Amino acid sequence: TVLVFINAANDLYWASDLNVNQMEQVADNPDVRYILQWKQSRSVFAGSSFDGVRRVRVKPDNTSAIVSEVVQSNLTNGLGQPLDMGDPATLKGFLDWAKLYYPADRYALIVWNHGNGWRRAPFEDLGRAVSYDDETGNSIQIWELDAALAGHTFDILAWDASLMQMLEVSYEVKDKATFVVGSEESPPAEGYPYHLVFAEFRDNPDETTGNLTKAFVDGMLAHPPYVSRKITQSSLVSVQHTALKDAVSALAPALISAYTADPSGVGPLVIDARANAQSYSPTSLRFYRDLVDLCLKLEAEPGMPVGVVNAAANVRAQVALTALWEGHNGNSPGSRGVAIDFSPSSVYGSVSSDYLQMKFANDSQWDEWLSIAP
Repeated sequence: TVLVFINAANDLYWASDLNVNQMEQVADNPDVRYILQWKQSRSVFAGSSFDGVRRVRVKPDNTSAIVSEVVQSNLTNGLGQPLDMGDPATLKGFLDWAKLYYPADRYALIVWNHGNGWRRAPFEDLGRAVSYDDETGNSIQIWELDAALAGHTFDILAWDASLMQMLEVSYEVKDKATFVVGSEESPPAEGYPYHLVFAEFRDNPDETTGNLTKAFVDGMLAHPPYVSRKITQSSLVSVQHTALKDAVSALAPALISAYTADPSGVGPLVIDARANAQSYSPTSLRFYRDLVDLCLKLEAEPGMPVGVVNAAANVRAQVALTALWEGHNGNSPGSRGVAIDFSPSSVYGSVSSDYLQMKFANDSQWDEWLSIAP
């Protein structure tokens, strides 16, 4: 059972129609079914194809029309208002219902919406982490995912949203899914080409879960309209995340020791590595960097202390064990599957209280590095 939480109560409403139609094109194997919770809101986007929250079982169809079965419609809260898809309790309610009525040997969950990596992005007009509901103004923060997924585990958890394939995010859900799939980049608004990704599920439903996750990578790279776009996609192995966290946590004190011992010497090297490592949707306040490329840049800096060089190399070795599948096109050439926040302390200080709510911050020393980083 593939569960898709489609929060289209925002400017992506048109893409949700496209994606559901793509699902219908590959829904003809009875061993694979697609169950959706889907919201649109005409009060915020008048061109939406419907209004409210519905639950849908996808039916096979090869036309441009959407013919899938609406199992429940006009879902509301206790006040008669449409469910808030930016509320973690709404996601949990969908999962409780779907697993009860559509049991399966294996489950995939796709969270569909805008994304902003780990941050709530207070500097943006529409602050969010993931699943932003324009009707309510709410979104699901990364540290709320435990509540949103409570009582459930998945074989695949995929983010059809921007910037979500970060270590801070995948570590948060490592106990909720065997594989975590997503993009380091901000992918095209059209999101996954579901007809390409899930053709593999239709044709080979008994394939191993790990091999099936490669279809997300292949589908994104094979979609002709995406050739000129920044495309990254990876599948991360959750059981490797503790070792990866430990490797990154060891890099932090190496950086701290080197920088505090020689701030005028090491500081410019760190700043140069940050400036040249593969970045994702950079702003003056967002410093998301590919973890492997960042380590390569740190290692290549002339005069970088050997402790940092060795710790960075160890991180790269562990990423190689964590990223089962990874693909990117030439528009994001330094991508290797997982990003990390590499903000200077002047930026980190304004969001540290949020960062410290995440498991990665509590289990590693990375926040201690960010708090002093030049």
